Amino acid sequence: MKKLLGLAIVMGVVACILSCEDEAENPGDFNLKAELTLDPMTMTSTSGLTYTLEEEEVYDTVFTSTYEKIDTTFEVDANGDFVIGPDGKKIPVIGEDGHIVTTRTPVTFETGKRGVFHKMKLIKLESKADTFTIHIKSNARWRAPQYAPTKAQWFYNYNLRTDGNSLTGNGDGYFYFRTLRNKNKTRVEPVPQYIFTSDSTVMYQLNFGQAGERD
Repeated sequence: MKKLLGLAIVMGVVACILSCEDEAENPGDFNLKAELTLDPMTMTSTSGLTYTLEEEEVYDTVFTSTYEKIDTTFEVDANGDFVIGPDGKKIPVIGEDGHIVTTRTPVTFETGKRGVFHKMKLIKLESKADTFTIHIKSNARWRAPQYAPTKAQWFYNYNLRTDGNSLTGNGDGYFYFRTLRNKNKTRVEPVPQYIFTSDSTVMYQLNFGQAGERD
């Protein structure tokens, strides 16, 4: 596994996510360290196609957090020294609004939490409409986002649950998605699909493109 410390994941960015899975029969042991793998490393479709899932890069991730450091601005004399008041303290600068002038500096620090990020190789799907299944093996709750921005209205998480709710996954399960038929040329912009444990210590980024009938 290629390890590259320094790929920072800020948890607030991935807080609003969705997932797609049938009711899990094996929720796993949530007291253990979260684990998640794509097992087997293949993806199948309802039309009978099988695609191999291959890793392009694997990173050790460093979780970071940010706070805002607030400092008071003090008066200085012509020599750059702080001006001291009668009470022996530095004199703060007062702004036009009558309040003390302060500076705000964002400070980023490592939280000590580590994870693993798996970036998968691009998979070029067939031009026809199809539905795909990826098997997930995990001892943890996991999530996956619905990727459907304005410029990629051809790739959708597929909801197989009758109650209309596919927001959570627990333990071993399946991830489904479907594609629309591409009557044009190859879709140049790849679609990233993320699947990760709810604490985000294990994350997969799958990347999909689609051939076109006019290629």
